[in-house]
Amino acid sequence: MTITFLAPDGVAITAKQERQAKAALYGGGAGRPLGGRSGFRVDTSSTVLVATTTTWTLKPCSAMIDPGATTHQGMYGWATDADVTGAVTASDVTYDRKDIVYVQINDSSAGDGSGALTANVGYLAGTPSATPTAPDLPARSFLLGTITVPKTGAGSPTVAVNPARFVGAGGILPVYSQAERDALTKYDGLAVRRMDLARRPADVWDGAAWSLGDYYETSATVTSFSTGWAATAGYAPKVYRYGNRVFLEGAVTLGSGADWSSILTIPVGFRPSANAFLGANVSSTGAAAVELTIGSNGVVGSPDTYRTGSLASGNVLPVKGSWPV
Repeated sequence: MTITFLAPDGVAITAKQERQAKAALYGGGAGRPLGGRSGFRVDTSSTVLVATTTTWTLKPCSAMIDPGATTHQGMYGWATDADVTGAVTASDVTYDRKDIVYVQINDSSAGDGSGALTANVGYLAGTPSATPTAPDLPARSFLLGTITVPKTGAGSPTVAVNPARFVGAGGILPVYSQAERDALTKYDGLAVRRMDLARRPADVWDGAAWSLGDYYETSATVTSFSTGWAATAGYAPKVYRYGNRVFLEGAVTLGSGADWSSILTIPVGFRPSANAFLGANVSSTGAAAVELTIGSNGVVGSPDTYRTGSLASGNVLPVKGSWPV
């Protein structure tokens, strides 16, 4: 065990000890008590890495990188103050290809077995394929970006910069999908910025579940209807999301061969995390009362045991309700 105290005069410490002692400044979510989540600085441009048919160029930038070679290694600050360039492998005549540009941390003093003390920018060309995939990232590396190289004569390369961004302790962490959010090691108060959603809302972990940290609104029209059902003219069903709750309103018209267990399907992004009950609805004729349910797959339906009366072809059934997401 080594206890590090930063930093009275005259007390010598190693670089590893300094990285460890500064771990309290790293943002959470990585699941490494003295490490962190690797990423560019938050204001890094999406064009920090560019490519032509012959050359890739990394512009001046900075990142915090956790190579994860040893349990208590800590994070490394990394930066370049000038362009870094390299050659792009020639395109294939038949297939597209995906290449990667990355930084590899080699610190033999931390016991990573590399035999080096370097943090160079590297490039790996992928394998041309009808469905190309990027090569595996080398050990102890941070992905800078992926270059898609079209087959010869099919255009210029395109670059997707790694969206990962580093934030300090207590900062709101940008994430680019719900799956990325859910994969984080959570703690009470962990806040993430949902870059994949309109108006970039913040989700906050309250120790038991994610709750939406700030208000936002988005909506969508339902376009998926089961056999025998159709949107009622002028009242097409729509979903509205306010914060972490969705509201459904509109009407459907009954046709022939209708399947009551599946009336319509709610678009992705508006579906509940678990099955929910939407409430009772009365048909346009008043002849039937229907209780609607919605599954986590977005299917709105009415099991037979929850219907009274009958509906004829052409009758209208309101669909309404709300649920948490």
